[in-house]
Amino acid sequence: MIGRVLARTALIGRSTVSGTSRTVSNAAAGKVNASATTAMEYKQQHPRQLRRLPRVDSGPSAAEQAVSNILYNTPTAPKMQTERHILDCLAQDEPGVLSRVTGIMAARGFNIDTLVASKTEVPGLSRMTLVLKGPAIVMEQAKKQLEDLVPIWAVLDYSHTQIIERESLLVKVSIAKPNADGDAAASDFMDSQERLRALRQLADLFKGQVLDVGPSTAVVSLNAKSDRIDAFLKLARPFGILEAVRSGLMAMPRSGSATMFESEQSAPQATITHDEAPDLSNLPPS
Repeated sequence: MIGRVLARTALIGRSTVSGTSRTVSNAAAGKVNASATTAMEYKQQHPRQLRRLPRVDSGPSAAEQAVSNILYNTPTAPKMQTERHILDCLAQDEPGVLSRVTGIMAARGFNIDTLVASKTEVPGLSRMTLVLKGPAIVMEQAKKQLEDLVPIWAVLDYSHTQIIERESLLVKVSIAKPNADGDAAASDFMDSQERLRALRQLADLFKGQVLDVGPSTAVVSLNAKSDRIDAFLKLARPFGILEAVRSGLMAMPRSGSATMFESEQSAPQATITHDEAPDLSNLPPS
């Protein structure tokens, strides 16, 4: 009897423990389910949205202003340096040489500003002076191609040499009164004389000459540098330029290293040695 009572007591204890554990587990499960349901309900009631960061609205033209500032503050790309080149070609006097020389320059993309070709004092030898602008690297390649031509004796580069350069100009200028008829009156004739006098004074300033004078036109000749010819044409434009012919640049190197036109900066300067004591007799009395 006592054994049966003990066995029942043990079974009741086990069932009590298991029940307690089931109750605890059910309570825990209920708590988990409740929290999960609450979370799901919260998510449904409050859908997830991406919150934007706070920013200062600078208006619809903010992008345009930013791009303009970037373009303004960004330094420009360095351009390929273009220089003014003066080439002097000594060539055999035969047909087709000039076209071959200009063809090489055109293939390299050079725009020839002026070209002067003429015979020299040596029979059968001609001289061509070209003035063009372009990159120095491409110019070296063009010079080598010119030297490879059979009729070319030599190619001289006067770009960085002390040279004498001259250009000739013939310009026909109107000296008649504007809107004047062919049969000009005495007043119109006096106006033409005044305009001719002003044209002579302008030509004298540039060391030019008036070669021909007509009833309504005058022809002026000028031999100077290219920039001086440009300045003369600019000042003569108010008279009325009818025709203008320019010969192109002619160049020749100066005579030796020291000439009478050498600048004072290139002249040798006197050096002062501090070892020698000054002569007191040359000093003014104190």
